[in-house]
Amino acid sequence: MRDNNGQIFTIDALLALLLITILIGVSANTMGIVGDKILEYSSEQSIQRIAGDTADVLIKTPGEPENWENYKYFTNIIPGLADIENGTNKFGNVLSMRKISSLKKNPELIKLLLPKNMDCNLMIYPTNTSLPVIDVISKTPLKGDVTVVNRTVLYDYKLIDIYSNIKPDNIRIKGSEYVCTHSYINPSSHKPPDFKSRKSGWVCAAFNIDLEDIKSKDFYILTDPVRGDNTDFHASWILDTPNRMTNNSQNFTSNPILINSIISELSENKNREIFVLHVSISGDIKQCFNTYIVGVPMGTSVQDVRLDNIGPQPAFLIMKLWIK
Repeated sequence: MRDNNGQIFTIDALLALLLITILIGVSANTMGIVGDKILEYSSEQSIQRIAGDTADVLIKTPGEPENWENYKYFTNIIPGLADIENGTNKFGNVLSMRKISSLKKNPELIKLLLPKNMDCNLMIYPTNTSLPVIDVISKTPLKGDVTVVNRTVLYDYKLIDIYSNIKPDNIRIKGSEYVCTHSYINPSSHKPPDFKSRKSGWVCAAFNIDLEDIKSKDFYILTDPVRGDNTDFHASWILDTPNRMTNNSQNFTSNPILINSIISELSENKNREIFVLHVSISGDIKQCFNTYIVGVPMGTSVQDVRLDNIGPQPAFLIMKLWIK
């Protein structure tokens, strides 16, 4: 009689080994897929971290040195866009348009913040859709995945700098800090306003303008709308210096008043010039308004010289990052 036990055992063993081999192969393949996923996730997380860190450096620091945008040659600098002068730490992520413009003109500076194998696109989208989008770094990825970072920021849209701001409300409460030389020479005709008796008068404020700004900017007088009903009182203004005083007053208009010719005539070509703005205002606080002297880049359209362009504008800074 033939014994088949050995043969059956051999076949069972082979089937078991085959099954184990298949399981090992499947497990190895699964582990490979998992490993690839882990590497892929790790890579994505790394790129996301780099993108986030780069965006934070741009919007939360002014760069190194802080005035790098004024340099002619960009060596040993780190670009940053934060505007410390406009109170980034107080009001959030306020960006300097000067720094934005400098980075736009020199987009290669962004490479100082990125690994060598990465590139990026950088745009600023104002929340006010009537304002233009700022295309800071215009690049398009050729292939691969793109990591996107979105940050809420503020930026000084039109580079409107305020050199003097006379606010009657503050003067009514605190009084005038500046003692005008006109009050010594013409004490009877250059008195401050008396809000208690509603007598009109002059409010004066001194301010400085650097010679470099005088040569590169247009200067305007702007006013807030009058809050009360119109009266017979006509507000006027005088612009002079402590050394070259004048009594020639001019009336305000509803439009921005260009004062370049007066600034140039009064200028003595010093590195920093001192001017004085005198404003004749009503003794009725309801009839008063704020008066500003502002400077804008030379050639700026007068239509852009508006009060609503003073101060930072809200926007979204969007950075796209990818491996080259």
